[in-house]
Amino acid sequence: MSITVRSYRRVFDVDPRIHRIDRWVLPVPGGLPLRTLGYFMGTLLVVLILAGLPLIGELIDALSPPMRYVLIPGAVAALGSQVAPDGRSAHRYALTWLAFAMRSRRQSVGRAVPLEGEHVASGGTLPLVADETSSVLRRARVRGPAQVDLAEPMALRAIRGGWEARVPDDKGVRGSTTLSDAVDLERDEILEVRP
Repeated sequence: MSITVRSYRRVFDVDPRIHRIDRWVLPVPGGLPLRTLGYFMGTLLVVLILAGLPLIGELIDALSPPMRYVLIPGAVAALGSQVAPDGRSAHRYALTWLAFAMRSRRQSVGRAVPLEGEHVASGGTLPLVADETSSVLRRARVRGPAQVDLAEPMALRAIRGGWEARVPDDKGVRGSTTLSDAVDLERDEILEVRP
């Protein structure tokens, strides 16, 4: 006699069950799954916690003790162990549904996407340094509101709509140019970094 096993997952994915307690055999054919016992105890704990709350506690106290301590947890346990939405266990499905309901509605790469025209503060570092391909500083543009901290003091000059930052030359600071290592940009103000 041969048995065809289509997937070893069914062989090794054993559902732990309780068949007897000491010498007393449970009157459940095939034993009581531990997941069902977990659902029962979890629901019983939630009922006990809700009974201590002001408004909901009065509604739960209106139920008879067998109803709130046996029937409700038993119904949730039976339903939770039998139902498998999307092929997953009930508690995994509930946690996924809750995480989905609480997440941001617009996401990209797991992060919330701001609405159009909404400014979002990002505390990132933007390195602008010379690299192996060039010995000069690269061009960059930063739009405010932002606080820009420069690693080295740069020559800042006011331009239309913001500031222009350049590496100070050997002649020093001239005219309307100031030497600074930080710039606070107002809304829609621009910092142009030029080599």
